[in-house]
Amino acid sequence: MVGRAGLTDISPHVLRHTAAVHMVAGGIPMSKVSQYLGHSNTIITKRVYGRFAPDHMRDAADILNFGGVHKVQ
Repeated sequence: MVGRAGLTDISPHVLRHTAAVHMVAGGIPMSKVSQYLGHSNTIITKRVYGRFAPDHMRDAADILNFGGVHKVQ
């Protein structure tokens, strides 16, 4: 597949990883991504790809949202 696409420096593993990252970043449930990749359980998938989930660090980022803080006059 990689050779037919004319991709010389890319392995099938890179394509698989890229597909998984795009699925997770797009909000596909971890259980579906895990099944697609053939992982034995979702723990493996979460460990590798969880950081790409849209809500991965949302709570930490929300704490730093100073736009909602009112200035004391």
